[in-house]
Amino acid sequence: MFGAVGSSGEKRKGRQHLPKVGTPADMEWERHERIEEALHPFSDDPERRRGRVAVVVAVVVVAVVLLGILGLVFLT
Repeated sequence: MFGAVGSSGEKRKGRQHLPKVGTPADMEWERHERIEEALHPFSDDPERRRGRVAVVVAVVVVAVVLLGILGLVFLT
């Protein structure tokens, strides 16, 4: 009926404890987290690679901007 429960050793393998508050290791960890969030404000996972959709959107945006600039140049 219920699946087998793992042993304690299996539960602890992937566990990563956070450093104690106020220690240099804690301050470094928080700094690293803030930098990652600042560099990737729209991504929950900064390590994730962007897909084809992002590339297509970027190309379309660049094309629209260039066409707008060219339109302004030729109208004046």
